[in-house]
Amino acid sequence: MDWVVNWVLQVGFGTQLILALLAKYILYFCFKKASELSKHADQNMLTSIALASFNLVAVFWFVDDVNNFLQRQYDALGIPTLNPAFWEQIPLFVVCIIGIITKDFADYWSHRAMHTKWGWATHAAHHSDTHVNGFTGLRVHFLETILMTMSYVVLLTWMQIPEVIPIVALFYAIQGIYIHLDLDWDHGPFKYLIASPRYHRWHHADVPQAYGKNLASVIPLFDVIFGTYYNPGICKEPMGALKTGVPDKNPFLLYIYPFQDWGRLLREEWEKRRGNQTQNQRKTE
Repeated sequence: MDWVVNWVLQVGFGTQLILALLAKYILYFCFKKASELSKHADQNMLTSIALASFNLVAVFWFVDDVNNFLQRQYDALGIPTLNPAFWEQIPLFVVCIIGIITKDFADYWSHRAMHTKWGWATHAAHHSDTHVNGFTGLRVHFLETILMTMSYVVLLTWMQIPEVIPIVALFYAIQGIYIHLDLDWDHGPFKYLIASPRYHRWHHADVPQAYGKNLASVIPLFDVIFGTYYNPGICKEPMGALKTGVPDKNPFLLYIYPFQDWGRLLREEWEKRRGNQTQNQRKTE
């Protein structure tokens, strides 16, 4: 967690902003994507930046508590770990590939959990962007970051390969910008090995048939294996999650959305149980 905080505060945020802005202008000038400089795109961009800025504030307030909680839980689990010397005889690029594969496997299942009824609230902010581009990767709720970090702690810490974390993190920062670009690239025969913009664009499409599909960040083969792959061709569907009631350009509403959604679900469950109790009482009368 300490490393994650240092990355976010010192490197990650600024690097992603610069790369996303560069990608925005490359799409405009080189690929003639005029919409990249539209008012709609700029409003979504500013919303994404605002949400990421809120996360920085949340890091300052809650990171110590989260860090201590994760450490206690990890210690209680008593997970055996590899000796870091295990990796010394393996080429660095091979260890990096192993790190990417294992992280993507953990990401897949965390992502799948967030596309469930109760998990959706933490992930909705990322899907709220109605102009998906390089800045969409910044649009992540702090609660989602906590859940993802917890999955890494439980699923990956036992591997003891901290030396490759900066390399893997940089790769994911660049990959995260690339797959959100408005480009109809599909990678041909390699489309199952490395995620493409077309593949991920379907993940953000605001159409029911695409909900909960294409959950891998890097390796679509995981979707093929576990039955969540969806790529019927070029994606011309609207982006975002407006159809599910998630706003797209209000960072404050996006930040409180999880609590509103969980409140709604709890209220529905309560009303459902009360209704069942009433029916049971009528049957016994």
